[in-house]
Amino acid sequence: MVVRIVQGGSNRPRHLWVRMGYLGALTLLMLVGLLWPGSGMGGEVSLTDLAKSGTWIFAIISYGQVLLVCLLAPLFMAGAIGQERAGQTYNILLTTPLSNLQIVLGSLGGRLFFVLALLLSGLPLFAVLLIFGGVQVWSVVVSFSVAGCTALMVGTVAVTLSVLRAGGRKAVFSFVIAVVAYLVGAYLLDTVLLRRLGPPKTTTWLTALHPLLVLEASLNSANYRPPAPETLADAPGLVRFYMARPFAAFATISGLLSLAQIFFCAIVLRNVGQGEGRFMRWLKMQFRLPVETGGERRRPARRVWANPIAWREAATRGGGAAGVFARWGFAAVGLMLGAALIFLYHIDMLPKLPGSSSDEVFHGSLTALLVLEVAIITLVALFMSAGCVSREREDGTLDLLLTTPTTPRQYIWGKLRGLVSFLSLLLAVPVLTVAMVSVYALVGKAVGWEQATFHVATVNNYGATIVGEPLLVLPEASVQLALMLVPFIALCLMAGMTWSIKAKGVLGAVITSVAIIGGVSLVLGFCGASAASNIPIVGPVINAFSPATNLLMIVNPWESVGGFIEYPGAGRVSLAVAALIAALGYSAIVYAMLRSMVKGFDHTVRKLSGTG
Repeated sequence: MVVRIVQGGSNRPRHLWVRMGYLGALTLLMLVGLLWPGSGMGGEVSLTDLAKSGTWIFAIISYGQVLLVCLLAPLFMAGAIGQERAGQTYNILLTTPLSNLQIVLGSLGGRLFFVLALLLSGLPLFAVLLIFGGVQVWSVVVSFSVAGCTALMVGTVAVTLSVLRAGGRKAVFSFVIAVVAYLVGAYLLDTVLLRRLGPPKTTTWLTALHPLLVLEASLNSANYRPPAPETLADAPGLVRFYMARPFAAFATISGLLSLAQIFFCAIVLRNVGQGEGRFMRWLKMQFRLPVETGGERRRPARRVWANPIAWREAATRGGGAAGVFARWGFAAVGLMLGAALIFLYHIDMLPKLPGSSSDEVFHGSLTALLVLEVAIITLVALFMSAGCVSREREDGTLDLLLTTPTTPRQYIWGKLRGLVSFLSLLLAVPVLTVAMVSVYALVGKAVGWEQATFHVATVNNYGATIVGEPLLVLPEASVQLALMLVPFIALCLMAGMTWSIKAKGVLGAVITSVAIIGGVSLVLGFCGASAASNIPIVGPVINAFSPATNLLMIVNPWESVGGFIEYPGAGRVSLAVAALIAALGYSAIVYAMLRSMVKGFDHTVRKLSGTG
């Protein structure tokens, strides 16, 4: 099975381009880091400068590998069992002499090969960094081992979801979003809270459960190291092992959990293969849950919108208990975190960072929370839109829809409108969070709370320092965020739908959509952040097209926008104009993509179905 999967995947040009693009990005990053003025080839170069550059590059690549594995490994694994069913070879596979364990290990190993090969392809570049010093061989081993253990753990979870048929690709996509939320949320919890509660520069109980924290404990041991042996002398042996050796503990935990999932999949594989309904009924009987009978099912009539496609996307998606819990749970947790952040700031209980005031810590924490929420919403939008057409093509419902009087414009516009309506609850969370901070600032300013304002300073032409006390967040910040966020999510939906129509499968559409939106946002973020701080008026407009750096500009324009302190009135006008232009620009792009998709919809669908 491994040979068949590897040979079949290796013949695809897409896999070749992915490997070439990954190696090209790593090579470009190394060249830029080594040739950067002041740290590489700017003037006279010393081995010390090259060693510092190599250390910096190695750290970035190490963290990037783990994030790449967490995003791509589940997508590669999503077809571990699903592709066998889609190709009508799954039942035939169950009739072969292969055992359950061989089928699971073959599927896992075949798909995991591509992820591990992608990681190992960058090993020669690390060997170049070893020449300049600054990077130890053990650090390279730890970096690749953490990425490999993460790939194994994430891959076995995805295979388990595929074997159980727990929602299919939808469950895998939800798992990816949960992984990203865990990585960001747990890292912020450790850095902002747990490290402040324990001894300084010491790892916490969360370190061995987080791959990025394990890397930090290995690569930055001077500022983040395990507790001293004498502090763990009285602890049990497992506790000493867990706290004193985070890398070994992480490898052990991930290996044991992966092994347990593999054996579980091997046990239930044949039961799942006999039919999803029988297996799910067996699970319900074990947990004393109600089992559906063959009788007639009745439900009250529901009012359908003028566009039934839009109603179907908005009303039927996430209608199960898990979907409802996920949406409302995200909204509740996000708003509670925002309220808790405001409360902790008001009572002056936020962590004290060296060289930073409490309002600066608040701005940083608020920006991190908003970035996490927007990242989750963006991933949800991309995953949903990338599968909205491909899924219907795979299960045959697209052919049925094309026989109805529904036009391509009604179909595509209905998809977009329905998905935006479905995501409206999620979109309201960051907007309401910023609105709560704005209301707190306005009320505090009226009442006289010192926390409602913060001090900013500048130096005029005469060398005198001018100190201002603006509001904690601008009153119109939530409106500016909504103007940027809603059209940006609509653009993400259109990008996912575009590749969902062009791609034959959901997996290809998702990977392409995430890569395009992520790459464009990254480039615009680098350009926009620099432009906003250096170019008046035009800089904020450029920065408004990047969601991550635009959040920083909306939360704290006094430090992100050049000249905002000296001319706050003109600065607020520039932010309003930037938000409006970003909304119009995104809307124009969405409209252009909509017209293009409508124009070529029939040709593309017939071409992929083999009838064109």
